[in-house]
Amino acid sequence: MTPHRGRALAGALAALLVLAPVGVAAAQPDDSPDARPAVPAPARSAGGDTADTVAETVAEVSPEAPAPAGGPVTDRIIVKFAEGAEPGAQAREQVYDAAAERAADRPGGRGPGLPGTAAAVPDLQELRPTVDSARVVTAGQVLDAGRLDALVAELEEDPAVEYAEPDHLVRIASVPDDPYFPTAQWSLHRTAAGLGLPDVWGSATGRGQTIAVVDTGITRHPDLDANVLPGYDFVSLHGGVVQSGHSRDGDGWDPDPRDEGDYGGAGECASGGTAVRSSWHGTHTAGIAAARANNRTGVAGVAYDAKILPVRAIGACGEGYLSDIAVATAWAVGADVPPTARNRNPATVVNLSLGFVSSVCPAVLQDAVDSATARGAVVVAAAGNRNHDAVQESPANCRGVISVASSTASGSRAPYSNWGRVTLAAPGGDGPAQILSTANNGVTTPGTGGYANKFGTSMASPAVAGVVALVRETDPSLTPAQVRNLLVATARPLPGGCPGGCGAGLVNPQEAVSRVAVQGGYPTKGAIGALYERIRVATGAPRSPEVCGLPQGGCFQHFARGAIYWSPATGAQWVHGAVQGAWNRGGDVRGPLGYPRTGEQDNGAGGVHQLFRHGRIVWSPATGAAALYGAIGARHASTGGERGVLGHPLGDERAGSTGVAHQSFQHGRILWSAATGAHSLHGAIGRAHAGLGGESGRLGLPVSQEYAVGDSVVQRFQGGAIAYRAGGTSVSYR
Repeated sequence: MTPHRGRALAGALAALLVLAPVGVAAAQPDDSPDARPAVPAPARSAGGDTADTVAETVAEVSPEAPAPAGGPVTDRIIVKFAEGAEPGAQAREQVYDAAAERAADRPGGRGPGLPGTAAAVPDLQELRPTVDSARVVTAGQVLDAGRLDALVAELEEDPAVEYAEPDHLVRIASVPDDPYFPTAQWSLHRTAAGLGLPDVWGSATGRGQTIAVVDTGITRHPDLDANVLPGYDFVSLHGGVVQSGHSRDGDGWDPDPRDEGDYGGAGECASGGTAVRSSWHGTHTAGIAAARANNRTGVAGVAYDAKILPVRAIGACGEGYLSDIAVATAWAVGADVPPTARNRNPATVVNLSLGFVSSVCPAVLQDAVDSATARGAVVVAAAGNRNHDAVQESPANCRGVISVASSTASGSRAPYSNWGRVTLAAPGGDGPAQILSTANNGVTTPGTGGYANKFGTSMASPAVAGVVALVRETDPSLTPAQVRNLLVATARPLPGGCPGGCGAGLVNPQEAVSRVAVQGGYPTKGAIGALYERIRVATGAPRSPEVCGLPQGGCFQHFARGAIYWSPATGAQWVHGAVQGAWNRGGDVRGPLGYPRTGEQDNGAGGVHQLFRHGRIVWSPATGAAALYGAIGARHASTGGERGVLGHPLGDERAGSTGVAHQSFQHGRILWSAATGAHSLHGAIGRAHAGLGGESGRLGLPVSQEYAVGDSVVQRFQGGAIAYRAGGTSVSYR
C-alpha cells in the first residue's frame, strides 16, 4: 500500500541568504554562515527615498549556506484536526498539552531550553488558522530538530489529529554572485540558450493575465508600477526580538505588500553572524516575469503586459514561515483566507521562487497548491540551488507544480541548479552571465528604484511564469495540467547538456504559443483519434498534439474539456472534470492508480466512478472526487462500495507517522496497517472506538470486520473487542 501523505520530515534546513563583497573573483559556494560582510551605512541619494529616480546597480551575493544540521529549526507546528472530529478550543488545548508532555518523555524530546528560553516542555498556543482549516501552533521557543520531531510525532498519535508538521522557515532561492554582469538581457534573445521572445511578442505579451509573486514583497519602480495590482502582506511574525522571518513593519497581516527589506542585523539571522543586506528579491523576480516594455525605461519582462500581484510572505533574513507562504498562495488565487478580504484580482499564474529541503511536500503547502490548481491557476516553483535531486526540495516536489531548473548563457544546466525530478529548465544565469532585472538601491530599507544582476533558479522560475502568461493569453481555457503538458511537449534539449536531467529540456515559448494559436487544428490519430470521433461532443476540440513516451508505452492528447489517455494494456479512455483532477492529484499515470481502463460510469449511489488499472475514482456532488485503491479500496468494495454502509469517500487515503493509513467516508472510516490489514469502522462500534482513543487507545487497530454473535454484533481489535446489542455497547480488553 502506498499512502498519499505521510508526516513531513522535521529536520528540513532553513538556509540564509548570504551576501558577498564587491570584487569576489569567482562564483564559488561559501558554506560558512559567518563569512558575511558587515552592512555599510546606507547611502543617501540627492533624489530622496522614492522610486522616481532610477539608477543601475549590481547586487553581488554568493550562494546560500544551509543552517547547521541539528540546530534550531522552527518555533511553530501546523496541526489539522480530522474533519468531523475537531474538538472545541479547550479540548484542543488538552491535545496540545498532552502531546507536549509525552514528547518530553521521548529520547531527545526533553532538553535544555535554547538561549533565552527556560521551559523544557513547550507551552503550545494556537496563533491562527491557515489553509484548509489547519491551525498554526507556536511552541513559544525555537525547537531543535530532535524536540520538534518528538512533538510532531506525539501530535500525530492523537486520533483527532489528521496531520501535524513543522512550520518550516522557507527561504528565497536566488544565488546572487560577483560583479560580472551582462549589458543586455541575453536570456530573452534569439540564441541557442535564449528564449527567442522577440519572435513571440508579436502574438502574445501576457495581456489579461495576472502573475502572483509570492516573495519578499515589492518596492516602487518605474519599470513595474504600471503593472502592479493591490497585493497583501502575510508575514505574521512582527512582535518581540527581530529574528528570521520578522516582518519589520510593526504589524502582522495587512494589505500593504511593500518590501520592508529582508536584511538582517548582526546576530539576527544566525547566532554570532554578521549583518546581511536586503536582496529586493520580490522586485527582481517580478521584473523578470512582467517588467513593462516599450516605455523607454530599463528592462522588458517575459510577459510585459501581464499584471503583477505582489504577495509578501518572506521577511527578515530572506526567510518566511511555511504557513504564511501557503496562505499567501491560497489568497493569491482567490481562496477565502479569513479575516482578510477576498482577493479581487485572482492570479492565473503563481510564482514561488523559494524553497527548503524536505523529502515530501508538506501537507499544508500541497493543500495550497491544490487550491490554486483547482481554481485554474498554474503554480511555478524554483527547483532550488543545492545541486541535488529536486525531489528533495519543496515546493518543487509538490504535486501539480511546474518545477524549473536553471540554465546558463552557454545553454547548459547551471552548476548550482537542482536537477532530476524537474519539469523543465529556463535561463537563470551564472557568475559570468547573470539575469538583469528590476531592483532597489537601498542597502537595508527601500531606496530608489534600480537594476541588479542575480542568478539562480529564482530567476529561472519567473521566466517560466511569464511564458505561462503568454500561453494563457493565447488560450485562457487551458487547464493547469494542459499548460504543463504543452510546455513539456514543446521544450527543446539544452544545447549545453544537463547532467542529472532537466525534465523536458529548455522552455520554448515560441513553439508553445504557436501550437496553442492553432486553436483546435491539432490532428488526431490511431486509437485516441477513433475515440475522439465517437465522443467529440463531450471532449471539444484538440488542444495539443498527441504526446507519447509515457510509462508502459502510453500516449495522451489534451482536448478542450479533458484528455484521452492510451496504453497497450488499457486502450484509449477519456478522463475529465473532477475525476481527472483527483487523478492528477495522485500523480496521473505515474501514481498508484495507473491508466484509466473505462470511462465514467453511474455508481448507483447518486454519483459516478471511473475504473483505473489499480483502483478507481469516485465522485458525488456532496463529497467531490477521491481515489480508492489497494487494501483500503478492496475493503470499501467488500462493504458494498458507495451503496454500502460507508458511502462515498470524503477525501484521499492519508497516512500517519506510525505506518497506519486511513480513509474517511460519509459514514465511517477504514484503517490499515501491515500487521492488521484493512478493516472498516462505522456506526455505534465505530463511535465507541473513537471515544476510547481510537487506534491510539488501548484497543488499537481493528483486526476483524463486524460479525454476529447471537443477538449481538462484535468487532475485534488488537487490544480487545467491542460488542453492540439493543442500543448499547460493551467493551472487553485482552
